[in-house]
Amino acid sequence: MGADARAGSGLARLGLVGLSHRTADLAVRDRIAAEEEMAAVWLDRLAGVAEELLVLVTCDRVEACLVADARSDAIARVEAAFAAAAGIDALGVQAYRLAGAEAVRHVFRVASALDSAVVGEPQVLGQLKDADRRARAAGTVGPTLDLVLSGSYAAAKRVRTETAIGERPVSIAAAAVHVARDVHGELGRITALAVGTGEMGEVVIDALSAAGVARLMVADTGGSRPAALARRHGATLIPFAPPAPALAAADVVVAAAGTGRWTLEAAAVREAMRLRRHRPLFIVDAALPNDVDPAVERLDGAFLYTVEDLERLAVAGRARRAGAVGAAEEILSVELARLLDRIGARDAGPAIRTLAERFEAERQTALADAAGDAERATELLVRRLLHGPATQLRRLAADDPAGRAAAERLLGRLFDGSGEDRS
Repeated sequence: MGADARAGSGLARLGLVGLSHRTADLAVRDRIAAEEEMAAVWLDRLAGVAEELLVLVTCDRVEACLVADARSDAIARVEAAFAAAAGIDALGVQAYRLAGAEAVRHVFRVASALDSAVVGEPQVLGQLKDADRRARAAGTVGPTLDLVLSGSYAAAKRVRTETAIGERPVSIAAAAVHVARDVHGELGRITALAVGTGEMGEVVIDALSAAGVARLMVADTGGSRPAALARRHGATLIPFAPPAPALAAADVVVAAAGTGRWTLEAAAVREAMRLRRHRPLFIVDAALPNDVDPAVERLDGAFLYTVEDLERLAVAGRARRAGAVGAAEEILSVELARLLDRIGARDAGPAIRTLAERFEAERQTALADAAGDAERATELLVRRLLHGPATQLRRLAADDPAGRAAAERLLGRLFDGSGEDRS
Protein backbone atom coordinates (compact mmCIF):
# COMPACT_ATOMS: atom_id res chain seq x y z
CA MET A 1 0.00 0.00 0.00
CA GLY A 2 1.43 3.41 -1.00
CA ALA A 3 2.23 6.12 1.50
CA ASP A 4 -0.51 8.41 0.18
CA ALA A 5 -3.08 5.64 0.47
CA ARG A 6 -1.98 4.90 4.02
CA ALA A 7 -2.53 8.52 4.95
CA GLY A 8 -5.99 8.56 3.44
CA SER A 9 -7.33 11.58 1.60
CA GLY A 10 -5.21 14.14 3.51
CA LEU A 11 -2.26 13.93 1.13
CA ALA A 12 -4.33 13.53 -2.02
CA ARG A 13 -4.74 17.31 -2.11
CA LEU A 14 -1.12 18.25 -1.25
CA GLY A 15 1.28 19.40 -3.96
CA LEU A 16 4.52 21.32 -4.41
CA VAL A 17 6.17 23.10 -7.33
CA GLY A 18 9.53 24.85 -7.27
CA LEU A 19 12.93 25.64 -8.70
CA SER A 20 16.24 25.17 -6.87
CA HIS A 21 19.98 25.38 -7.33
CA ARG A 22 19.79 21.77 -8.55
CA THR A 23 17.33 22.45 -11.37
CA ALA A 24 17.37 26.08 -12.48
CA ASP A 25 19.85 28.86 -13.21
CA LEU A 26 20.20 31.62 -10.62
CA ALA A 27 19.11 34.20 -13.23
CA VAL A 28 15.80 32.40 -13.73
CA ARG A 29 15.21 32.05 -9.99
CA ASP A 30 16.07 35.71 -9.42
CA ARG A 31 13.53 36.85 -12.01
CA ILE A 32 10.87 34.97 -10.07
CA ALA A 33 11.99 36.01 -6.58
CA ALA A 34 15.39 37.56 -5.91
CA GLU A 35 14.74 38.36 -2.24
CA GLU A 36 13.14 36.42 0.60
CA GLU A 37 10.57 39.20 1.04
CA MET A 38 9.16 38.29 -2.39
CA ALA A 39 7.47 35.33 -0.70
CA ALA A 40 4.82 37.74 0.63
CA VAL A 41 4.31 39.16 -2.86
CA TRP A 42 3.79 35.67 -4.26
CA LEU A 43 1.31 34.80 -1.52
CA ASP A 44 -0.71 37.78 -2.71
CA ARG A 45 -0.30 37.00 -6.43
CA LEU A 46 -1.37 33.37 -5.95
CA ALA A 47 -4.37 34.17 -3.76
CA GLY A 48 -7.25 31.86 -4.61
CA VAL A 49 -5.10 29.26 -6.38
CA ALA A 50 -5.31 26.87 -3.41
CA GLU A 51 -7.07 26.50 -0.09
CA GLU A 52 -3.71 26.37 1.70
CA LEU A 53 -0.47 27.90 0.43
CA LEU A 54 3.10 28.46 1.62
CA VAL A 55 5.78 30.16 -0.49
CA LEU A 56 9.46 29.69 0.40
CA VAL A 57 12.18 31.90 -1.10
CA THR A 58 15.87 31.43 -0.28
CA CYS A 59 19.13 31.92 -2.16
CA ASP A 60 18.83 28.25 -3.19
CA ARG A 61 15.14 27.92 -4.09
CA VAL A 62 11.74 29.35 -4.93
CA GLU A 63 8.84 27.00 -4.24
CA ALA A 64 5.17 26.84 -3.35
CA CYS A 65 3.55 24.13 -1.24
CA LEU A 66 -0.23 23.98 -1.58
CA VAL A 67 -3.39 22.10 -0.71
CA ALA A 68 -6.24 22.07 -3.23
CA ASP A 69 -9.05 19.77 -4.40
CA ALA A 70 -7.81 20.15 -7.98
CA ARG A 71 -4.19 19.67 -7.04
CA SER A 72 -2.81 19.27 -10.57
CA ASP A 73 -4.62 22.38 -11.78
CA ALA A 74 -3.32 24.41 -8.85
CA ILE A 75 0.26 23.27 -9.48
CA ALA A 76 -0.11 24.16 -13.17
CA ARG A 77 -1.38 27.66 -12.29
CA VAL A 78 1.54 28.31 -9.93
CA GLU A 79 3.99 27.01 -12.50
CA ALA A 80 2.51 29.24 -15.19
CA ALA A 81 2.78 32.27 -12.90
CA PHE A 82 6.43 31.47 -12.12
CA ALA A 83 7.21 31.02 -15.83
CA ALA A 84 5.58 34.35 -16.70
CA ALA A 85 7.64 36.11 -14.02
CA ALA A 86 10.78 34.48 -15.42
CA GLY A 87 9.88 35.69 -18.92
CA ILE A 88 9.71 32.20 -20.44
CA ASP A 89 6.88 30.14 -21.91
CA ALA A 90 7.30 27.16 -19.59
CA LEU A 91 9.60 26.06 -16.80
CA GLY A 92 10.04 22.54 -18.19
CA VAL A 93 12.85 20.61 -16.52
CA GLN A 94 13.89 23.67 -14.51
CA ALA A 95 11.00 22.98 -12.13
CA TYR A 96 10.15 20.03 -9.92
CA ARG A 97 6.57 18.98 -9.25
CA LEU A 98 5.82 16.77 -6.25
CA ALA A 99 2.63 15.42 -4.72
CA GLY A 100 1.49 13.66 -1.56
CA ALA A 101 4.13 11.93 0.52
CA GLU A 102 6.89 12.91 -1.92
CA ALA A 103 6.07 16.58 -1.34
CA VAL A 104 6.12 16.04 2.44
CA ARG A 105 9.51 14.33 2.32
CA HIS A 106 10.85 17.22 0.22
CA VAL A 107 9.73 19.75 2.85
CA PHE A 108 11.36 17.57 5.53
CA ARG A 109 14.65 17.49 3.54
CA VAL A 110 14.56 21.26 3.03
CA ALA A 111 13.93 21.91 6.74
CA SER A 112 16.76 19.54 7.68
CA ALA A 113 19.17 21.20 5.17
CA LEU A 114 19.66 17.95 3.26
CA ASP A 115 18.57 19.62 0.02
CA SER A 116 20.73 22.73 0.46
CA ALA A 117 23.72 23.65 -1.67
CA VAL A 118 25.73 23.37 1.56
CA VAL A 119 24.34 20.31 3.33
CA GLY A 120 23.62 21.02 6.98
CA GLU A 121 23.60 24.83 6.76
CA PRO A 122 21.37 26.13 9.56
CA GLN A 123 19.79 29.19 7.91
CA VAL A 124 17.16 27.36 5.86
CA LEU A 125 15.15 26.17 8.88
CA GLY A 126 14.78 29.78 10.05
CA GLN A 127 13.78 30.80 6.53
CA LEU A 128 11.12 28.07 6.46
CA LYS A 129 9.77 29.23 9.82
CA ASP A 130 9.65 32.81 8.50
CA ALA A 131 7.69 31.58 5.46
CA ASP A 132 5.36 29.74 7.85
CA ARG A 133 4.73 32.90 9.91
CA ARG A 134 4.14 34.90 6.72
CA ALA A 135 1.61 32.39 5.42
CA ARG A 136 -0.19 32.19 8.77
CA ALA A 137 -0.44 35.97 8.87
CA ALA A 138 -1.99 35.82 5.40
CA GLY A 139 -4.39 33.08 6.55
CA THR A 140 -3.11 30.48 4.05
CA VAL A 141 -1.97 27.77 6.48
CA GLY A 142 -4.71 25.25 7.22
CA PRO A 143 -4.80 21.85 8.97
CA THR A 144 -2.79 19.93 6.36
CA LEU A 145 0.08 22.42 6.00
CA ASP A 146 0.06 22.84 9.76
CA LEU A 147 0.73 19.10 10.18
CA VAL A 148 3.38 19.07 7.44
CA LEU A 149 5.24 22.06 8.86
CA SER A 150 5.15 20.89 12.48
CA GLY A 151 6.36 17.49 11.29
CA SER A 152 9.22 19.09 9.35
CA TYR A 153 10.36 21.03 12.43
CA ALA A 154 10.35 17.85 14.52
CA ALA A 155 12.34 16.02 11.83
CA ALA A 156 14.88 18.86 11.53
CA LYS A 157 15.36 18.97 15.29
CA ARG A 158 16.09 15.24 15.39
CA VAL A 159 18.53 15.50 12.48
CA ARG A 160 20.37 18.35 14.23
CA THR A 161 20.55 16.65 17.61
CA GLU A 162 21.07 13.02 16.59
CA THR A 163 23.50 13.34 13.66
CA ALA A 164 26.69 15.25 12.83
CA ILE A 165 24.99 17.03 9.92
CA GLY A 166 25.70 20.52 11.26
CA GLU A 167 28.60 19.97 13.63
CA ARG A 168 31.55 20.91 11.41
CA PRO A 169 32.23 23.91 9.15
CA VAL A 170 32.23 23.22 5.41
CA SER A 171 33.67 26.47 4.04
CA ILE A 172 36.76 28.53 4.81
CA ALA A 173 34.67 31.38 6.23
CA ALA A 174 32.60 28.99 8.38
CA ALA A 175 35.80 27.36 9.60
CA ALA A 176 37.09 30.78 10.67
CA VAL A 177 33.91 31.40 12.66
CA HIS A 178 34.18 27.91 14.17
CA VAL A 179 37.76 28.54 15.37
CA ALA A 180 36.83 32.01 16.65
CA ARG A 181 34.18 30.39 18.85
CA ASP A 182 36.66 27.78 20.04
CA VAL A 183 39.13 30.51 21.02
CA HIS A 184 36.74 33.13 22.44
CA GLY A 185 33.43 31.41 23.13
CA GLU A 186 30.47 33.78 22.67
CA LEU A 187 31.17 36.07 19.69
CA GLY A 188 28.75 38.75 20.84
CA ARG A 189 31.42 40.15 23.19
CA ILE A 190 34.43 40.32 20.86
CA THR A 191 35.97 42.72 18.34
CA ALA A 192 37.24 41.83 14.85
CA LEU A 193 39.83 43.81 12.91
CA ALA A 194 40.32 43.71 9.12
CA VAL A 195 43.85 44.46 7.95
CA GLY A 196 43.81 44.73 4.16
CA THR A 197 40.99 44.58 1.63
CA GLY A 198 41.49 41.25 -0.13
CA GLU A 199 38.43 39.29 -1.30
CA MET A 200 38.91 36.31 1.01
CA GLY A 201 39.34 38.66 3.95
CA GLU A 202 36.00 40.28 3.17
CA VAL A 203 34.35 36.88 2.98
CA VAL A 204 35.67 36.02 6.44
CA ILE A 205 34.66 39.42 7.84
CA ASP A 206 31.15 38.92 6.39
CA ALA A 207 30.90 35.55 8.11
CA LEU A 208 32.08 36.92 11.45
CA SER A 209 29.60 39.79 11.20
CA ALA A 210 26.75 37.37 10.39
CA ALA A 211 27.80 35.21 13.35
CA GLY A 212 27.24 38.14 15.70
CA VAL A 213 30.65 39.71 16.37
CA ALA A 214 30.04 42.74 18.58
CA ARG A 215 32.31 45.25 16.84
CA LEU A 216 34.12 45.49 13.50
CA MET A 217 37.19 47.66 12.86
CA VAL A 218 39.21 48.29 9.68
CA ALA A 219 42.90 49.19 9.85
CA ASP A 220 43.79 52.35 7.92
CA THR A 221 46.70 50.97 5.91
CA GLY A 222 46.62 53.79 3.34
CA GLY A 223 44.65 54.61 0.20
CA SER A 224 40.89 54.79 -0.20
CA ARG A 225 40.02 51.08 -0.02
CA PRO A 226 40.14 50.65 3.80
CA ALA A 227 37.71 53.56 4.24
CA ALA A 228 35.40 52.10 1.59
CA LEU A 229 35.53 48.71 3.32
CA ALA A 230 34.69 50.32 6.66
CA ARG A 231 31.69 52.10 5.13
CA ARG A 232 30.40 48.89 3.55
CA HIS A 233 30.51 47.04 6.85
CA GLY A 234 29.54 49.92 9.13
CA ALA A 235 32.93 49.42 10.79
CA THR A 236 35.27 51.84 12.56
CA LEU A 237 38.38 52.97 10.64
CA ILE A 238 41.36 53.03 13.04
CA PRO A 239 45.07 53.98 12.67
CA PHE A 240 47.54 51.18 11.94
CA ALA A 241 50.83 52.94 12.52
CA PRO A 242 52.17 51.61 14.75
CA PRO A 243 50.24 48.31 14.38
CA ALA A 244 50.51 46.95 17.95
CA PRO A 245 47.77 49.15 19.55
CA ALA A 246 45.31 48.29 16.76
CA LEU A 247 46.09 44.59 17.09
CA ALA A 248 45.76 44.78 20.87
CA ALA A 249 42.25 46.26 20.53
CA ALA A 250 41.03 43.22 18.57
CA ASP A 251 40.17 39.66 19.55
CA VAL A 252 40.14 38.41 15.94
CA VAL A 253 42.41 39.81 13.22
CA VAL A 254 41.78 39.07 9.53
CA ALA A 255 44.85 39.88 7.45
CA ALA A 256 44.20 40.17 3.72
CA ALA A 257 46.55 42.75 2.24
CA GLY A 258 48.41 40.36 -0.07
CA THR A 259 51.32 42.75 -0.63
CA GLY A 260 53.98 40.06 -0.76
CA ARG A 261 55.55 41.17 2.54
CA TRP A 262 54.66 40.65 6.20
CA THR A 263 51.80 42.99 7.12
CA LEU A 264 51.81 41.48 10.62
CA GLU A 265 55.35 40.97 11.85
CA ALA A 266 56.13 38.83 14.89
CA ALA A 267 57.46 41.82 16.87
CA ALA A 268 54.24 43.81 16.44
CA VAL A 269 52.08 40.84 17.45
CA ARG A 270 54.37 40.17 20.45
CA GLU A 271 53.88 43.77 21.59
CA ALA A 272 50.11 43.47 21.04
CA MET A 273 50.02 40.33 23.19
CA ARG A 274 51.87 42.21 25.95
CA LEU A 275 49.29 45.03 25.76
CA ARG A 276 46.50 42.43 25.85
CA ARG A 277 48.15 40.81 28.89
CA HIS A 278 48.28 37.66 26.80
CA ARG A 279 44.53 37.34 26.36
CA PRO A 280 43.99 35.05 23.31
CA LEU A 281 44.27 36.56 19.84
CA PHE A 282 42.96 34.65 16.81
CA ILE A 283 44.64 35.67 13.56
CA VAL A 284 43.33 34.63 10.12
CA ASP A 285 45.91 34.97 7.35
CA ALA A 286 43.50 35.26 4.40
CA ALA A 287 46.09 36.50 1.90
CA LEU A 288 48.01 34.77 -0.87
CA PRO A 289 50.92 35.29 -0.62
CA ASN A 290 50.71 35.21 3.16
CA ASP A 291 50.48 38.40 5.22
CA VAL A 292 51.55 37.09 8.64
CA ASP A 293 55.06 36.18 9.76
CA PRO A 294 54.93 32.40 10.52
CA ALA A 295 56.91 33.11 13.71
CA VAL A 296 53.65 34.51 15.17
CA GLU A 297 52.45 30.93 15.62
CA ARG A 298 55.09 30.41 18.31
CA LEU A 299 53.83 33.30 20.46
CA ASP A 300 51.89 32.36 23.58
CA GLY A 301 48.21 33.16 23.23
CA ALA A 302 48.37 33.86 19.49
CA PHE A 303 46.42 31.42 17.28
CA LEU A 304 47.41 31.76 13.62
CA TYR A 305 45.40 30.03 10.86
CA THR A 306 46.15 30.32 7.16
CA VAL A 307 43.72 29.73 4.30
CA GLU A 308 45.22 26.26 3.93
CA ASP A 309 44.57 25.48 7.62
CA LEU A 310 40.95 26.58 7.34
CA GLU A 311 40.45 24.64 4.10
CA ARG A 312 41.62 21.46 5.85
CA LEU A 313 38.96 22.03 8.53
CA ALA A 314 36.35 22.63 5.83
CA VAL A 315 37.28 19.43 3.95
CA ALA A 316 37.02 17.41 7.16
CA GLY A 317 33.65 19.04 7.89
CA ARG A 318 32.30 18.20 4.45
CA ALA A 319 33.37 14.57 4.84
CA ARG A 320 31.75 14.34 8.28
CA ARG A 321 28.50 15.84 7.03
CA ALA A 322 28.42 13.52 4.03
CA GLY A 323 28.76 10.56 6.40
CA ALA A 324 25.79 11.82 8.43
CA VAL A 325 23.40 12.09 5.48
CA GLY A 326 22.39 8.42 5.58
CA ALA A 327 21.48 8.58 9.26
CA ALA A 328 19.56 11.81 8.63
CA GLU A 329 17.56 10.24 5.79
CA GLU A 330 16.60 7.34 8.08
CA ILE A 331 15.31 9.82 10.66
CA LEU A 332 13.23 11.53 7.97
CA SER A 333 11.71 8.17 6.98
CA VAL A 334 10.65 7.53 10.57
CA GLU A 335 9.24 11.03 10.98
CA LEU A 336 7.44 10.81 7.63
CA ALA A 337 5.76 7.53 8.64
CA ARG A 338 4.73 9.15 11.93
CA LEU A 339 3.19 12.12 10.11
CA LEU A 340 1.34 9.88 7.65
CA ASP A 341 -0.16 8.01 10.60
CA ARG A 342 -1.27 11.32 12.14
CA ILE A 343 -2.86 12.44 8.89
CA GLY A 344 -4.53 9.03 8.50
CA ALA A 345 -5.90 9.20 12.03
CA ARG A 346 -7.24 12.69 11.40
CA ASP A 347 -8.92 11.63 8.14
CA ALA A 348 -10.45 8.56 9.80
CA GLY A 349 -11.96 10.63 12.59
CA PRO A 350 -15.31 11.52 10.93
CA ALA A 351 -15.93 7.91 9.86
CA ILE A 352 -15.13 6.64 13.34
CA ARG A 353 -17.51 9.16 14.91
CA THR A 354 -20.29 8.20 12.50
CA LEU A 355 -19.78 4.50 13.30
CA ALA A 356 -19.77 5.18 17.04
CA GLU A 357 -23.01 7.16 16.77
CA ARG A 358 -24.68 4.35 14.80
CA PHE A 359 -23.53 1.70 17.31
CA GLU A 360 -24.79 3.79 20.19
CA ALA A 361 -28.20 4.20 18.52
CA GLU A 362 -28.42 0.42 18.00
CA ARG A 363 -27.49 -0.15 21.66
CA GLN A 364 -30.20 2.17 22.91
CA THR A 365 -32.76 0.49 20.63
CA ALA A 366 -31.69 -2.98 21.79
CA LEU A 367 -32.01 -1.97 25.44
CA ALA A 368 -35.50 -0.61 24.84
CA ASP A 369 -36.62 -3.70 22.87
CA ALA A 370 -35.25 -6.07 25.54
CA ALA A 371 -37.27 -4.35 28.28
CA GLY A 372 -34.40 -4.36 30.75
CA ASP A 373 -33.17 -7.89 30.03
CA ALA A 374 -29.40 -7.40 29.65
CA GLU A 375 -28.71 -10.79 28.06
CA ARG A 376 -31.53 -10.32 25.55
CA ALA A 377 -30.26 -6.77 24.79
CA THR A 378 -26.72 -8.00 23.99
CA GLU A 379 -28.09 -10.74 21.72
CA LEU A 380 -30.21 -8.22 19.83
CA LEU A 381 -27.29 -5.76 19.58
CA VAL A 382 -24.85 -8.34 18.20
CA ARG A 383 -27.40 -9.66 15.68
CA ARG A 384 -28.26 -6.19 14.43
CA LEU A 385 -24.64 -5.04 14.16
CA LEU A 386 -23.76 -8.16 12.18
CA HIS A 387 -26.76 -7.95 9.86
CA GLY A 388 -25.33 -5.35 7.46
CA PRO A 389 -21.83 -6.87 7.05
CA ALA A 390 -23.25 -10.40 6.75
CA THR A 391 -25.74 -9.35 4.06
CA GLN A 392 -23.04 -7.60 2.03
CA LEU A 393 -20.63 -10.55 2.31
CA ARG A 394 -23.31 -12.94 1.00
CA ARG A 395 -23.98 -10.66 -1.96
CA LEU A 396 -20.27 -10.38 -2.70
CA ALA A 397 -19.91 -14.16 -2.49
CA ALA A 398 -22.50 -14.53 -5.22
CA ASP A 399 -21.47 -11.61 -7.46
CA ASP A 400 -17.81 -10.78 -6.72
CA PRO A 401 -15.68 -13.49 -5.07
CA ALA A 402 -12.54 -11.33 -5.22
CA GLY A 403 -14.43 -8.46 -3.60
CA ARG A 404 -15.67 -10.84 -0.90
CA ALA A 405 -12.10 -11.94 -0.15
CA ALA A 406 -10.95 -8.33 0.08
CA ALA A 407 -13.90 -7.47 2.33
CA GLU A 408 -13.09 -10.40 4.61
CA ARG A 409 -9.49 -9.27 4.89
CA LEU A 410 -10.63 -5.74 5.72
CA LEU A 411 -13.01 -7.03 8.38
CA GLY A 412 -10.19 -9.08 9.82
CA ARG A 413 -8.00 -6.01 10.06
CA LEU A 414 -10.79 -3.86 11.51
CA PHE A 415 -11.96 -6.29 14.17
CA ASP A 416 -8.83 -8.28 15.05
CA GLY A 417 -7.84 -6.30 18.10
CA SER A 418 -5.56 -9.01 19.50
CA GLY A 419 -2.80 -7.56 21.62
CA GLU A 420 -4.29 -4.05 21.59
CA ASP A 421 -5.56 -2.10 24.58
CA ARG A 422 -9.37 -2.31 24.67
CA SER A 423 -9.81 -0.04 27.66
